[in-house]
Amino acid sequence: MARKHLGVYFYLFGAWFFLASFVMASSIASDLRSAKLRFLEYANSLYGEIDNRVQTNEAVLEGITAFLGASGTLNDGAQISHYAQQVRARHPHIAQIELVETVARQNLPRFIARKRASGLPEFQVRSFSYGSGDSGRFWRRIDNKPWYYPIVFMEPMLTESRDVLGLDMDSVPFLRLAMSSSARQRHAVATHPFRLVEGDWAYVMFQPVESLRSTGAKAGDEKRLFASLVIKTQAILPSLRTDIPGLRFSLYHADFPAHKSEGELIHFERHGRSDLETFLFPRLRYERKLEAKSQPFILLAEQQLGWPALDFRQLTAILAITLMLFGMLLRFVLAHRRSELERCQTESRFAYLATHDALTGLANRTLFMDRLKHAMARAHRCNTRIALLFLDLDKFKQVNDTHGHGVGDQLLKMVAERIGSNVREDDTVARLSGDEFVVILESITTHQGAASAAEVINHKLSQPFHIDGKTLNIHVSIGTAIYPDDSEDIDELIKIADDAMYAVKGKDHSLPPSGQLNIAGLNTL
Repeated sequence: MARKHLGVYFYLFGAWFFLASFVMASSIASDLRSAKLRFLEYANSLYGEIDNRVQTNEAVLEGITAFLGASGTLNDGAQISHYAQQVRARHPHIAQIELVETVARQNLPRFIARKRASGLPEFQVRSFSYGSGDSGRFWRRIDNKPWYYPIVFMEPMLTESRDVLGLDMDSVPFLRLAMSSSARQRHAVATHPFRLVEGDWAYVMFQPVESLRSTGAKAGDEKRLFASLVIKTQAILPSLRTDIPGLRFSLYHADFPAHKSEGELIHFERHGRSDLETFLFPRLRYERKLEAKSQPFILLAEQQLGWPALDFRQLTAILAITLMLFGMLLRFVLAHRRSELERCQTESRFAYLATHDALTGLANRTLFMDRLKHAMARAHRCNTRIALLFLDLDKFKQVNDTHGHGVGDQLLKMVAERIGSNVREDDTVARLSGDEFVVILESITTHQGAASAAEVINHKLSQPFHIDGKTLNIHVSIGTAIYPDDSEDIDELIKIADDAMYAVKGKDHSLPPSGQLNIAGLNTL
């Protein structure tokens, strides 16, 4: 029964633990889903703004090439400059607008002379070494080659940028690659990201313009022109929110793997996470290529979630409720357990009372009969004897009448204790009714053994009893029967012992007041 209840208790606490864990896990999962939705929403908004700006770059470059193609000449520098200023005013993220002209080697001296005559007296076509460090960046003389691609127009024309006029774009490998791809594909192409002389990261977009002719140019002097935009990478980045911890943001060129510094246009990282948060919480990732074909950039946004992603107020409320339920469950289990213990104790008490005398605690008639039956069976198997002693207190009624039932009950208890203390543990002492007691002595070998036991019991009971300041002396009559010598039938054996006891009681009216029993007479039964 106890194991059954323990199983029920275990099931109840297991159900509570499962429910609490499920609710807590569901709350945490809901918080993480909400954090993921917020992250995706923010990443999509970033993607939309960046993609809009890079597509704007493409549209602006298309507009510039269309304007130049419609004008058909480069002679009206003021008109081109005015148009470029208007474009930059509308799109301030564009750092610079440049025009690149193709010049054949045989036409280079005349081209330089014409530029110097147009108001640029120091104009010179030069090459530039674009190394990785400051020591690797310097101006150098141009190489002898069939074609040159000098910058012929810049907006804005800043004083510190005038030296860039005349830069041969073909002398810088990554610029030459993008420009040749643009000429071959006849649409805008962006370079890989690079660091400007000023230190900012940028990229350049090239797009070819239809062949132009300058005023007064001879037949065959058509010019091949490229329009280009210099875009500082930070300019295409919208303002980032500061309330998103653990955010890592990167915009990189599709020709490079993610997190490769050479291919990153933008890299931003905020608020690193602890090792514990990295272990416990997921890392969100958003990667998507921009729609603009001319600028094959990929947006990569990552967020390492941490403790701020959880709604601790909700978790605290859930924890409080689950602990309250645990307390209620614990109280129920304890109350049920206490009730079960009381019930078991009551059942045990009833079971005990069903087989024992309520006053003395000795075996009652039911238990006596059962033990006598088993003792006779064992004696039969082992070929031994058992002795049955019937005891009756003489004139016990006078004790009750003289001293009261309370004293009589105390006397019966003391008699039971004295009998029980003078037999073996394997023997049985029972109270059949009133002042009648019976003793089952097992493994008796001779009649003399039964007589000796009866003599000892009689001697002990003949000693005075002191109850509530009174000294009582009692007399006891003892009858015996031996199994199997007297009988092998249980009822007949009991009757023989009972008759022997009454025979003793009838003969010994002259017993001394001390209660001494004539053992010799008992031995003859």
